[in-house]
Amino acid sequence: MSGSGPAFDPAECMPPMRPMVAGGWDTEAALGETPKPIDFERFFGRPGPLEIEVGFGSGIFLATHAPKHPERNFLGIENAGAQMGRLKEKLRKRSVLNVRLVLCDALYVLEEFVPDASVDVYRIYFPDPWPKSRHHKRRVFSPRILPPLERTLKPGGRLYIKTDVTAYYEVIDELLRGVDFLRRDRDARLDVAPDPDDIVTNFQRKAMEKGHPIHALDLTRR
Repeated sequence: MSGSGPAFDPAECMPPMRPMVAGGWDTEAALGETPKPIDFERFFGRPGPLEIEVGFGSGIFLATHAPKHPERNFLGIENAGAQMGRLKEKLRKRSVLNVRLVLCDALYVLEEFVPDASVDVYRIYFPDPWPKSRHHKRRVFSPRILPPLERTLKPGGRLYIKTDVTAYYEVIDELLRGVDFLRRDRDARLDVAPDPDDIVTNFQRKAMEKGHPIHALDLTRR
């Protein structure tokens, strides 16, 4: 991945965590207490490459991927409180220190809180397809997402996408083919040609067991 940044000694650079009343770590950030735009170095208590997962669901990906990359900072955005609680518990049990979580609409966070050219990687895995026409305005992939992606991704930054809904993949494909700031590096079917480095979440495994396609798009900020 691009933007690997300087090498860090994990023993020296783990960010400070706020203690919770019941013990453990409070990885959730209150946006109402956070100045705009976010100063991510202060937010995490250290410098480091930044990855943002939009819609982390049960949190398997972040809980698995973040500990493997202690030199990186990870921000997870989710709008479901139940999912937030599940991931916080996973992070607590695994003593994961390099993740922060916010409970909010993802596009609002990207538009209002993420600084220019500050993100090394975006991951948007299995976003809700909102299949009914009257709900299409709720989709994360709409023309609204393009300006914050262009503004916040660093040159050479990466955008990783997966979906198990072919109709939504076609919407995403058409949307992203219309922009010139992203270069397409991969357009694959992981159910047909599995990636040995892919982290398969419970959602993805169940989708594959049902015979769903797993579309994967990898793009780079020009």
